Amino acid sequence: MQPLFVAINAKYIHTNNAVRLLSANSAYETDFIDFTIKDSKDHIIDTLLKHNPSVIGFSTYIWNVNLISDLVKAIKKRSNTPIVLGGPEVSYDASYFLETLPVEVIVKGEGEHVIDNVLDYLLKGVPLDHTSNVAWKAENTIIEHPIEEIEDLSMIKSPHNFKEDSPHIPKRIQYVESSRGCPFKCSYCLSSLEKKVRFFPLSDVLDTLSHLLEKGAKTIKFLDRTFNANKDALSIIDFLIRNHKKGTVFQFEITGEIMDEALIDYIHAQAPRHLFRFEIGIQSTHDITNRLVGRIQNNAKLFRLIEKIKKADIIDMHLDLIAGLPLETLERFKKTFNDVYALGSRELQLGFLKFLRGTKIRNEAELYDYRFKDDAPYQIESNTSLSKADLAYISTVEDGLDLFHNKGYFEDELFSILTHHFNDYFTLFHDMMTDYLKRGYKRKGYQLDEVYKFTHDYLKENGVKNIDLDTLKTTYLKRSKVKPKCYFETLKDKKLKKPLFDRIARSSHYDISDFYKHAVVVELENTYLVALYKHQTCTLYSMKKTD
Repeated sequence: MQPLFVAINAKYIHTNNAVRLLSANSAYETDFIDFTIKDSKDHIIDTLLKHNPSVIGFSTYIWNVNLISDLVKAIKKRSNTPIVLGGPEVSYDASYFLETLPVEVIVKGEGEHVIDNVLDYLLKGVPLDHTSNVAWKAENTIIEHPIEEIEDLSMIKSPHNFKEDSPHIPKRIQYVESSRGCPFKCSYCLSSLEKKVRFFPLSDVLDTLSHLLEKGAKTIKFLDRTFNANKDALSIIDFLIRNHKKGTVFQFEITGEIMDEALIDYIHAQAPRHLFRFEIGIQSTHDITNRLVGRIQNNAKLFRLIEKIKKADIIDMHLDLIAGLPLETLERFKKTFNDVYALGSRELQLGFLKFLRGTKIRNEAELYDYRFKDDAPYQIESNTSLSKADLAYISTVEDGLDLFHNKGYFEDELFSILTHHFNDYFTLFHDMMTDYLKRGYKRKGYQLDEVYKFTHDYLKENGVKNIDLDTLKTTYLKRSKVKPKCYFETLKDKKLKKPLFDRIARSSHYDISDFYKHAVVVELENTYLVALYKHQTCTLYSMKKTD
C-alpha cells in the first residue's frame, strides 16, 4: 500500500505535471496514474481500488471537478481510503469542498513542500498544526492554514524524469515551467492571487528542455503565465533555436504590452518558421473594461507588434478574447472582435468569462449584476451589459469563427477574401453559422467538401466574384493528398483534357496515363487548373486558356 496521485486529463495527449511533482518531491514511496475525462467512472474507481492505495490524491481543475466529485463519493461508499484534493479548483474555496465532499484534506496552492506533512497526518497521525497550504476538518470544525509560496524554486525536483513516462514523451504535450506567478493582477485569473513571480534556475530549465528533446518531445508548452516577464527569456529562446529537433514546436503565453521588440527581431532573424507559437491574451480593446479588470493595455503598441509578427510569418500566433467583461456591451465587443480579427492571427479564441473560485471578479459579481452557472466552469449567463440573448449571439459567432477560421480548412485564403469584401466580421460569422445550420449542414460529423460548398455558395450569394472563389477551389485541391470529392464541377471533356495532359506530361516526369487516372481538371476564370495526386502529394499545374 502506498499513496496514489491521480490525474484526470482532458485528453491522452496532455501530461499532468502536478501528480508527477508530488511523487518526485515526496520522501514516501508513491505512485501516480493518468486517466482522461472520457474514461468511465466505474473503470476509474475499479482501477484505483485495485491499487489498494494508502491515500488517494486527486489533481483538480474546473474541467474535471464534477467528475472527481462523483468519484470521491463513490469511492467512499466502497473504501475508507483517505482522500486528498489539490489543484486550482479547490485551493481558494477549500471550506466548500470540505463541507460538500467526504475528503480528509485539501492542499491549497503549491503542494511540493507540504505533501509529506499531509501524508504524515493521514498515515501516522502527525498533527498539521504548523503546516501551511492545507485545510481539513477536525471534529466537524474546518481548519484552514494560509498559503505560503515556495520562495526558492530550485528546491523542487523535476517531474520529467520518471522512466514510465519516457515512451509517451513524443506522443504527449510536455509542460515546462520557467517561472511561477504573474506580474499582472487580472481580476478573473487565479494567477492574480499569487503573491509574487518566482523563477526557476536557468540551468534547471535548460536541463529539462535537453532531457525532453533527447526523449523525442514534439510539443513543449511553457506553463508560465507571462513567459516574457522572465529575464532569462532570451537565453531560453536562444537555447531552443540552437538545440531544437525538426518538427518540434514550443508554445508560450506572452503578455503583449511588454513584448520585447528586440526578442521578436532575434527570433525573426534566427528561428525557422513554425518553431515558436505565441499565445497572446488581448481579451478586450475597450480601455475602461480593461481597467475594471486590472489590465492596462496599450492597444496601438500591441497591434503594431502583432502586425510585425504576422508580416514576418516566422512565429505562429494564437490570440485570445473574453466575452462578458465589465461594461463591454454587444456593440462594444463587436468592435473588439472586428479589430482583433483583422490582425490575421491563424487562430483567434473567443472565450466566455468564467467566475473561478477565489477570483476578485467572482467576489464582486454583484457590482455588475453578474449571473453565472453554479457548476464548473462557472460561465457567465448575463450581466448589466449583456443579456442571455446577447451571449447566445456571441456563442454563434464563436461557432462560426471556429469552423470557418480556426480549423484552418481554408489556410489564409478565406481570411483574405473576407477582409477584402467585408468589414463586420462579427456579424458575418454569426450569419454564416446561422445560414450553415439552416441549410441542414451538420455542426459535427461534416465533410470538408460540405464546408467548402457552403462557403462558396454563401460568398457568391453575397457578391463575391468568381475570380476570388477560384482561390477556394485551388486551396481545396491542394489540401488533399489523394484525389478528392469535389464540391464544384470538374472538366469531363476528354478532347479538352488531352492537350492539357500532353503538354504537362512532356514537361514533367509523369506519364500521360498518370493524369488520366489521378488528375482533376478545373476550369477557372482565366485558366485550366490540373491537380495531380500521386505518392500522397498534390501537384498543381496551371495553364492559361489562350495557350
